[in-house]
Amino acid sequence: MTRDTAAHSAAETAPAVATALAEYDYAIPIEARRDDYDPMRVVDAQGAWLTLADGRRILDFHSQYMCVGIGHKHPRITEALHRAVDGIDYVSEIMLHDSRVTAARLLTQETGDPEHWGGCRFVSSGSEAVEMAILIARTVTQRPRIVVAQASYHGWTSSSAAATSLPHMRNIFHAADPDAYLSVPTDQPPYLAAPTPGPLADDAEVARCLIETERLIRAQGPNQVAAFMFEIYKGAAGFRVPDAYVQGIRELTTRLGILWIDDEAIAGAGRSGKWWAYQHTGVAPDLLVTAKGIGSSAAPAGAVLVSRAISDVLNAGVWYSVSTNSGHPLATAAITATIETVNDERILDRVTELGARIEARLREMQDRHPTIASISGRGFGWGIDITSPAGERFSPHDRWFVPGLDAAPAFNAAEFVAEECLKRDMLTFTFTANTLTIAPPLSSTADDIEFGLDALDAAFGALEERLGV
Repeated sequence: MTRDTAAHSAAETAPAVATALAEYDYAIPIEARRDDYDPMRVVDAQGAWLTLADGRRILDFHSQYMCVGIGHKHPRITEALHRAVDGIDYVSEIMLHDSRVTAARLLTQETGDPEHWGGCRFVSSGSEAVEMAILIARTVTQRPRIVVAQASYHGWTSSSAAATSLPHMRNIFHAADPDAYLSVPTDQPPYLAAPTPGPLADDAEVARCLIETERLIRAQGPNQVAAFMFEIYKGAAGFRVPDAYVQGIRELTTRLGILWIDDEAIAGAGRSGKWWAYQHTGVAPDLLVTAKGIGSSAAPAGAVLVSRAISDVLNAGVWYSVSTNSGHPLATAAITATIETVNDERILDRVTELGARIEARLREMQDRHPTIASISGRGFGWGIDITSPAGERFSPHDRWFVPGLDAAPAFNAAEFVAEECLKRDMLTFTFTANTLTIAPPLSSTADDIEFGLDALDAAFGALEERLGV
């Protein structure tokens, strides 16, 4: 029996099995070897909840890698996409359609700082948005170099992966040999990474990081550096940098005459309780990267917002930089519906109110659970650092773990907690052995939040039972 015949036979007797078989045969899995690949099969998603093929419902307390913005299948976004499908299917970026005009206006004028932003450029993903921001910065300044911050994740394409300073996130392929790790060969070297203040940073650490960042830029020659780029909420690393650090970076980059690129693919689009995470700090970047939640991931969408000073430069010339799906009618429909819904339904107020509840519950858990070392975040984006009751990290290299160089931890506490949450019908993720991240959809109800936090509380209880506490 051939492979195709076997798949057809399975489809006649067990459709769910046939679907899985077809994926095993034709789709390359990620984050698992083919022999170990056993994904949950989702058949429906609504609000903050996923429905699996076996009928089980689980709370999506991570918004699918922080991609889903205001919730799964929000009726206003669904309706907007239906209208878009019945309208223009596609025109190239050199032509215009009304949906792109509306989305650009809302993005620059209705998300908080209409006097600051001069324009935007649409793309299809966060990685592409980072590439675009780097391209714009280099074009406007006519300088080649980009400096980034440690513990950052900026994407997987060539330049964005080079800007990623979390070693284990830089396009690492774990081969069949358990000790073999492959990275993507590229002529794009890793960008220089300045120290970044961690989740427990005090004023002294913030000052030290700023001093070292300035030294690094001066050593390269400020006239060679186009921009400094970092994340305010480091989604993969699982912590938020202090507001004073953001303010210090703004002062430093202005004084040295370089641009500041604020990567808010994860932190932005309302997750912090404001449209953009920088709006908590009283200073604004020169370029802002957004994706994921800006269209609630109902269609592939990303964008780069640029200040009026930069838009003046770009608008004064002819720019040859074309992205095939830039401003696609489906993407701009999703962006427009998301922005209008967040503003009309006062979702940012809800995120602020329930985000305070999340913080209070997490701090109360921290008081009771000796394995919770620290919490960091704001609104609906939080990282939880996990240690042994004695304060020892399960992976001593923490966020600087290098596959192939450092031995994997004997026990991955964050994965254990995530698995215990899933047993209690709550889905969340981890990127490092010491840190768990939670990020509910922005339309989550108070009951959804309490359900997820109850599951998290119980999971930490299971961890401490496992450790014999």
